[in-house]
Amino acid sequence: MLAVSTIGILLLKNDFNTSIDMQTKNAISEHSYMVSNISNKIVAARLQSNSILLTTSQILGVLGTIFEDSKINPTTIVALFNKNHRVLYNNVPISLDVAILDRVMGNDQEISKNEGDTDSSSGNNIYYTQILKIDKRMRLIVASPIVLEKQNFIFVTSTDISNIYTSYNSQIRYTKYMCISLSLVCAIILLTLSKLLLRPLANLNRTTAAIATGDYSQRISIYTDDELGELSKNMNIMANAVEENVCQLKEVADNRKTFINNLSHEMKTPLTSILGFADIIRIKRNLSEEELYDYSNIIFDEATRLKNLSGKLMELITIGETNLDFTDIDTADLFSQIELVMKPIMESASIPFTVSCDVCRIHIDLELFKSMIFNLLDNAIKASEKDSPICLTGRKKQDHFEFLIMDKGIGMSEDDISKVTEPFYMVDKARSRKAGGAGLGLALCVSIAEIHGASFHIASKLNEGTTVTISIPISEKGVEKNETQDK
Repeated sequence: MLAVSTIGILLLKNDFNTSIDMQTKNAISEHSYMVSNISNKIVAARLQSNSILLTTSQILGVLGTIFEDSKINPTTIVALFNKNHRVLYNNVPISLDVAILDRVMGNDQEISKNEGDTDSSSGNNIYYTQILKIDKRMRLIVASPIVLEKQNFIFVTSTDISNIYTSYNSQIRYTKYMCISLSLVCAIILLTLSKLLLRPLANLNRTTAAIATGDYSQRISIYTDDELGELSKNMNIMANAVEENVCQLKEVADNRKTFINNLSHEMKTPLTSILGFADIIRIKRNLSEEELYDYSNIIFDEATRLKNLSGKLMELITIGETNLDFTDIDTADLFSQIELVMKPIMESASIPFTVSCDVCRIHIDLELFKSMIFNLLDNAIKASEKDSPICLTGRKKQDHFEFLIMDKGIGMSEDDISKVTEPFYMVDKARSRKAGGAGLGLALCVSIAEIHGASFHIASKLNEGTTVTISIPISEKGVEKNETQDK
């Protein structure tokens, strides 16, 4: 029974401390709100009076308006002190321990803090708290420095927390009486059961404490059919969910950090070149026409790369948020449109280009889907040398239609394949930048494929070439049409 009494008192003490902490946080929050409100009202009063700075009396007048005309918590007392601890304003007379005022002004080197005295910070603000017994009532004092119209003041709020102490003392007394009354009756029973109950409870407490400190790999090894076993099972489920969410959040944070770092790096290089060569043109007055042309061409190329980077990035961010126009498209028409656009580009790059496809219908957003194919063909061109063939093939495979973009270019390693769809990742950065790439194309292609419910697969071998396969469901109308033709 002594153990139960101790546990009960400790729980009450913990509940009491929790209540004090919560009340402290609430008081600090209310204090912070009042400080913000005062600052805003001061600014408004200054603007209204067309003054450069308000005088102290005007400041006190604003405080009077706030705390006498507003609906303030009746248990909260507010006061404003100058740096010499003289009361300038209070809505209710208040007597304070000057120690907390010394702490606010930074004169507390030789002042010892009492129990219940704490220093808290929120943003750039520091709050000093103290619990005092004033007029037989327990009050929570919150003080902080405040600068109003370039004058240093101390703002103090006092909240009545006597009800917490009264409740705590009442519960302590009730607990003691109950424990004494039941101790004789329960002593023998508790002595027998404590050994059975405390062992799994200790395990539960130990494991939950480990989980609470951040070790989410811990699991509770209690396998019983009672409430404790059910609680252990639920806590293990909770630990699994928390561990999974923490891992996902960490992965998202790491990816976001990498994305921002890569974006900064990719923007820094062209900007440096643009500024450097622009500065040369600005300073050096005796440039030849050839030098001027070369420098201007470099600036133009780097600016174009920046434009392409921003365009790709905006397209990657906004994809899926715009209204898409899905229609049934004949694959023969789609491939003809792609060939019409890409044929001249391939010829100018001296790259053989072949196009072939099976005929069926697919349900796509035409312009968005063509953008994906153009991106993939553009990547194939960048990875290929002259006279290295590129092939675009379309074939029916059961209820899906597959697009295959094949080249005999530089290829990729297995490690590159796993990362190549990440934003800003480039297998050969020098080659990609020279060709105007930003490392966003494949990330954009994957997003477009996902919107169309298509699978996206890359197969590649270093120095042998790459094959990108996109598999999209055949339109239901296309399936019906094909079945009719077969009959």
